[in-house]
Amino acid sequence: MAGTVSNAKRNSFKVELLVVFAILISLGFPGNYVVVYGEQLEITLAYAAFLIEILAMLLSSGGSWLDVQIVNLDKKYSMLYLFVVVVFIESMLVTRYRPLQFITCTRLAVTVLFVIWLQSQFDFERMIELICIAQVLFVICNLLFAVQYPNMAFERETGAFLGLCEAKNVCASELSFGIIVLWVFLWQKYRKKEIHFIWFLILLLQILLLFMCQATGALVCTICVCFLFFVFVSVRLPVGWMFIALSILFLFLTLTLMPAFAWIIELLGKDATLTGRIPLWKQIISVMTEHNTFTGFGYGMFWRDPQAVDLVHAAFEDDSFLGNMTSGAHNLLLEFWLNIGLIGMGMFFLTILYSTRKIKDLAIEKYVFVSMILSYLMINGFTERCLGGNYDYKTLSFFLVLSLGCRYAVVLPETLTCKMKIKHK
Repeated sequence: MAGTVSNAKRNSFKVELLVVFAILISLGFPGNYVVVYGEQLEITLAYAAFLIEILAMLLSSGGSWLDVQIVNLDKKYSMLYLFVVVVFIESMLVTRYRPLQFITCTRLAVTVLFVIWLQSQFDFERMIELICIAQVLFVICNLLFAVQYPNMAFERETGAFLGLCEAKNVCASELSFGIIVLWVFLWQKYRKKEIHFIWFLILLLQILLLFMCQATGALVCTICVCFLFFVFVSVRLPVGWMFIALSILFLFLTLTLMPAFAWIIELLGKDATLTGRIPLWKQIISVMTEHNTFTGFGYGMFWRDPQAVDLVHAAFEDDSFLGNMTSGAHNLLLEFWLNIGLIGMGMFFLTILYSTRKIKDLAIEKYVFVSMILSYLMINGFTERCLGGNYDYKTLSFFLVLSLGCRYAVVLPETLTCKMKIKHK
């Protein structure tokens, strides 16, 4: 009996180790280590994360191979499955690169299965702690890289901190995410009167690194979400509707009001085009109203399709930045439109609304976590690349909070049955 318990503990430790490593890769590791050790490292770790997720689910699915189960076909998560199926089928029908598209969609499907498993497998607080541990490891890797290769870890012109990331905004967005998750974790510990000083030091370190990134957008996003924390702990808001409405409203107001008040903004010394984003967004809208409006170009495929990217480049000078950039729409809604069209966006909105339809019934700690992550993704998605990948931390956290909403907002039929039996007796 003791041997069985010991094996179970070892198995649990292995699973947690795999989870931390998988999350670490989603956070952006190895990042700029690829420049040093070659692209093969990035490819190897990308496939490793895919296999690690499957292995973690296998190790925890049962005591024997006969009990192995990866797919959890619980009705609670039906809308998440439906979203993946619609995106998969639609993307395969429109893409020019079917083998690559199949891999991308399969990767997305495994990510969704992984987060559903993750929040079902672990206690809620332990799950967040594992994410925080992965974030700490990522921060350590950033610091080690900065010591080893300071010329690559800091921007030459401004001295802004890049760490392992390709740009200061990318690094700042990741640190912003880490700060928000750790903020929720520390709040939960505080409510239980469990204060761990080391976590506060880690929080302060990440805040310092965020300031060193010199990225105004990420800093504003962090401040706004942390401010919303005090709203969420006292008021239950329909964050699903808020996510959709404010994302649409921001894009509409930016494209209509910013050009009208450009002269005022420029007098204040600010860029009225949001560093070229507004002309890019206008061109993307023009392209999508004429090409693949309802279907998009395939999930995660637009910026990998040279013919599609040329449609965006056509509006700009060949030697300009926008005439050569291939790094994303820098807006969540437009990124989705490019990849999965209006049909996919409609499914995207339905999935959010379905998953958050009973969010007011969630326990306070789960409600705050879901609300803060969705708020972070919403605000970050206003002007940054967001939810365009198949396994980055934003995609993983998005489906994680939606699966939490699906799980905890529904009373299980077996629970009701059990209560009826007890009452009958």
